[in-house]
Amino acid sequence: MIGPLLLTATFGVLPPGPLQPTLGNGSTYVISILGSSSDPVCLEMNTINFELPEFLDGIHDEAICIDGTTDSLSIAETRVELQEDGFIAKINGWGEAVGNDIHAAFSRHDIYASMELAAEEDLRVHVSWFVFAAGLGTVNIEIKRLGDIGGPYEPSPPIINRGGTSYIEPISLYGFDVVTMPAGRWRIYMYSTHQAMDTKEGFSHSFARTTHTATYVPLGDVDGNGEVNIIDLLAVLADWGECGNCQSDLDADGQVEIEDLLQILADWTS
Repeated sequence: MIGPLLLTATFGVLPPGPLQPTLGNGSTYVISILGSSSDPVCLEMNTINFELPEFLDGIHDEAICIDGTTDSLSIAETRVELQEDGFIAKINGWGEAVGNDIHAAFSRHDIYASMELAAEEDLRVHVSWFVFAAGLGTVNIEIKRLGDIGGPYEPSPPIINRGGTSYIEPISLYGFDVVTMPAGRWRIYMYSTHQAMDTKEGFSHSFARTTHTATYVPLGDVDGNGEVNIIDLLAVLADWGECGNCQSDLDADGQVEIEDLLQILADWTS
């Protein structure tokens, strides 16, 4: 209860939903340069260090240089939005560098963001996601339970650990996961960076971004479609036994067994 008490003092009103934030922080860095780094025509640089309230509201940082036909810009954005029926975790950084024969152009962004949350009850979550990157861009997101699960020094593995790095050619990944978030302490960590430069072909535009949109579903919902029915029952029977990191393991204990079957029957909808 320490986290919610602190939040009440800080915000006055708690965000909706079963996940409550207890800590959040991070930083952004953006830089745009026209000309040489030792004697620039334009140099814009900024850093934002943020805590939980700013993280929940959303962070936007930018550095822009424009000189005639040359320009350099860098933008960094991140937020975790908590809702009654789920949450959205997103990170976005991008930039361009358009120089000419006289002035070179360069831009870069870096984002580090981490939020800790308390789940006061077991949750089943359907997560739709995408990862985009181009130029020289890197993005990563991790959602992980904090603490040891099998004894001292056996940390919980992340339920989501996803990212991508591009090199000139764009990458585009998307899909969905259905995961269990047992009651306890959780952390969402996000990182992204890009570099854009006009001095190397293919790198004048660069970006790295991801959005993970999570919706809560019944605990017995194996496939995450919002209903618990014969399809979920058959999935549990098919995966019966030891099953590491599979959707049918509804209580995330590494086994598909009678507890998972009973959860389906308890949540049966059709």
